[in-house]
Amino acid sequence: MVDKHGNEVGVGDVVRVLEIAPKLLSILAPDERQRIEAMLNNEYVVDDLPEPNKISVSISWEEDDGQIAFSGLYMLPHEFELVLKRSGTSTAGETK
Repeated sequence: MVDKHGNEVGVGDVVRVLEIAPKLLSILAPDERQRIEAMLNNEYVVDDLPEPNKISVSISWEEDDGQIAFSGLYMLPHEFELVLKRSGTSTAGETK
């Protein structure tokens, strides 16, 4: 799996969300839409490679009643970029 720039990406790597499909946003409830839109330009650990040519990233939050809620995105390569390899080196080869 590769990102927008052709960098190899795997489970555990950190990526930045560059784009969220408008079609996805249009079907979400307002509260979930707000949480998903807030993911734009932020960094997340890749959870899974659920389908060919897609990665999965997730978010969680605590609801008013103390319950933990989860959501996330499946993203295509043009929608994200690699920030940090799980080995601890950046795409520029600098150790973090």
